Amino acid sequence: MTWLLANARLVEGDGKVNLLLRDGRVRLVGADAALSADCRRWDVQGRLVLPGLVEIHAHLDKTYSAIDNPDGTLAGAIERFRRIAERRSLADVERNAERGVTAALVSGVTKLRSHLNLHSRQDLPVIEVMQGVQRRFHQSIDLQFVAMARFEAPEGRALLEEAVGLGVDVVGGVPALAPDPDASVEAALAAARALDLPLDLHMDETEAPASRTLARLAQRMLALGLDLPATASHCCSLGFQPFDEARATMDAVAAAGISVAALPACNLTLLGRGHWPPPRGMAPVAELIERGVVVAAGSDNVRDAFNPFGNYDPLYSAHLCAMVGQLTSTAQLRGALQLATSNAAHAFDGSQARVKDGAPADLVVLDEADPLAAIASPPPRLATFKAGRLVVRSELRREWGQPPSP
Repeated sequence: MTWLLANARLVEGDGKVNLLLRDGRVRLVGADAALSADCRRWDVQGRLVLPGLVEIHAHLDKTYSAIDNPDGTLAGAIERFRRIAERRSLADVERNAERGVTAALVSGVTKLRSHLNLHSRQDLPVIEVMQGVQRRFHQSIDLQFVAMARFEAPEGRALLEEAVGLGVDVVGGVPALAPDPDASVEAALAAARALDLPLDLHMDETEAPASRTLARLAQRMLALGLDLPATASHCCSLGFQPFDEARATMDAVAAAGISVAALPACNLTLLGRGHWPPPRGMAPVAELIERGVVVAAGSDNVRDAFNPFGNYDPLYSAHLCAMVGQLTSTAQLRGALQLATSNAAHAFDGSQARVKDGAPADLVVLDEADPLAAIASPPPRLATFKAGRLVVRSELRREWGQPPSP
């Protein structure tokens, strides 16, 4: 079956276009284009059609688990989740992960990257469960998995290699929590190079100005001349450092080609406690963008001990980045859509994510015509398409008990 999305509005350009979804690709056609008998025509009446959204940072192995975390801190969440993981079943993990993927699909997500714990051999069965989820949803969404390795552990590298054998796609870790953060960065870089895999590290998720693993990563990549796909997630300590120091790090990150995943919902919840006035706990998005860093927005944890809030909606994450990061000019608001589309796609797999003739037909239809409104107040999603196939379509109905007064 093919689809014709008639009278669609794109972020780029003025006016309306007709999008024929055929053979997994987008074709721009005229109003009088000949259609095959199996083509379904949908007049979207000037609504926005965006490239499929990209969820660049999630934790499907934790999502929708117990939210109990009395002190609300990152350390408290880590300890609470350790206890939760000891008593949950693999069936629980699978069910909750599938719930997360389904929520992402309804939000218009066609690519999703999830970080998975790899602290011991007990985490390997969870990775196997996630591979099963990936297989079941492979026609609807591209799933990537990041192994959050502990390189300081005696068997850390061996476990990582075993996880890669199970299908893990990206090398990850949390250097700032390691006994020797710089050595952890070096080990992660060495592993990514040896395994020929991208890198996505949790970097400096703290209010401590002295946490500088992001700077270390950028410096080492530049010194080694590495052209390695790399993403730095969180990067919160940048916002607590003297500006000259933070600026130097951001310039190095841009020069090294490292993408940054800002994760506002979770970091606004976890960080800044015990400080007065309470600071923003998010990476300095506006300054990173200004200095040429490719910034994406992610959900991070959703409904678990790390974050009792959240969802799987990259547009909502981009909305929070724009609000908290004070991206308020017209150009900044339009650009904020890229945090959930083209920027996030670049970090995910180097793709461009644009709606144009010949592009992959991974699309989302919004119940909104104005790009600025789409980021200012993320609207409902009407449909998600993957490779031209309808994944999910939602119908909105409003009934007034009494007509509103003019």
